[in-house]
Amino acid sequence: MAFVYPEYPQYFWKEVERGIKHSLEDIQDYGFNVQLFKIPDNIYKQIEVVNEIIDSNKYDGLVICPKDGNKLEKIINDNVEKGFPIYTFNNDSPSSKRLSYVGADYFDSGSLAGDLLEKMTNRSKKFAIITDELDTSQMIQKRKGFESYLKSINYRHQFQHMKIDHNNIENTLYELKDNFSELDGIYVACGALSEVANLLKSIDTKCRPILVGHDMSQEIYNYLQSEVVTATICQDPVFQGSLAVRIPFNHLMLEQPVKNAEHIVKLEIVTKANAKYYLH
Repeated sequence: MAFVYPEYPQYFWKEVERGIKHSLEDIQDYGFNVQLFKIPDNIYKQIEVVNEIIDSNKYDGLVICPKDGNKLEKIINDNVEKGFPIYTFNNDSPSSKRLSYVGADYFDSGSLAGDLLEKMTNRSKKFAIITDELDTSQMIQKRKGFESYLKSINYRHQFQHMKIDHNNIENTLYELKDNFSELDGIYVACGALSEVANLLKSIDTKCRPILVGHDMSQEIYNYLQSEVVTATICQDPVFQGSLAVRIPFNHLMLEQPVKNAEHIVKLEIVTKANAKYYLH
């Protein structure tokens, strides 16, 4: 079984790999083998690697975190129709014929972030959302969820949408820095929470916006303890990695049908008080 996923952010994928390893330890006697392909965060490179994996005829299936589900849809459909099983995790290609998806509901993720910012601010509520430069399905869904929540509470200010290039994060964020002190809350929808926090720490606490983002790392933990990051939304990457192995194992080795097309992981709000339970 081939697993294809991005390198960025490294701290997140290390946790996913822990989950993959845990499941493999439990089923190693069955002869179920996994090869991991970590690739640059580039859809065209991902397509190239996927085609090489399929054309090699060395693998009985593919588990993939699609960089862009739309661009991979035809490849997924064509090969599933030929009998080559493909499963998605963390990111999805929902319109494709993939056999299952393991991961978060990113619309709900964005909505939850909006809920947190609204409840944690008590001023005029000028918000911003920071996403990756590329409009991947994950970024689009998080933004839609965020917008939807703000509309539901009759949010009357136009929030700012800021995009960053994660290959050039420092320079991109530096260009945006002057806008941060004018905001009441920032939602980092991409994997740059610690980088944004690093810029915000120099702003006086009286002017510093509430900062909410995703996932956990040592740096994010430290920023939670110093109250630069107010809250982060976790999605259990270890469990995602573990289940992403279990589903194709049960399907291919135990010949169990895939009963659920989607396995949505729960979203967990992490603050300074409970952050220690999420740091591995």
